[in-house]
Amino acid sequence: MNNLQEEPNTTQKLLAALSYISYFFLPIIFPLIVWIVGVDHPFIKKNAKRAFWSQLLPIILGLVCLLVIGISGSFNYSNISWGWMTVTLVAIVCLVALASLIYNVASAIRVLVD
Repeated sequence: MNNLQEEPNTTQKLLAALSYISYFFLPIIFPLIVWIVGVDHPFIKKNAKRAFWSQLLPIILGLVCLLVIGISGSFNYSNISWGWMTVTLVAIVCLVALASLIYNVASAIRVLVD
């Protein structure tokens, strides 16, 4: 029987769920380790990969926003209110981080229940 069609066992489900829940204790690092170690198990690999990217996305977005805020503050030659832009960008990053948190918790529950 093909490995892709096998039903995941309890250990595989637990590792996949922990990859999502690691948002609270080892974000990015734990899913990356599980992704690398679980390369022979498609279920673990798929969920660890999703957890890794969903936890990395808010950090990447935050760094990009910090870069934009820093550059815009350096070249503030116009009448544009950079303070409002900063507040807007921080709010967007916070919303993306909250959405990522909700996604990770919901995915962990979905993995354990299914």
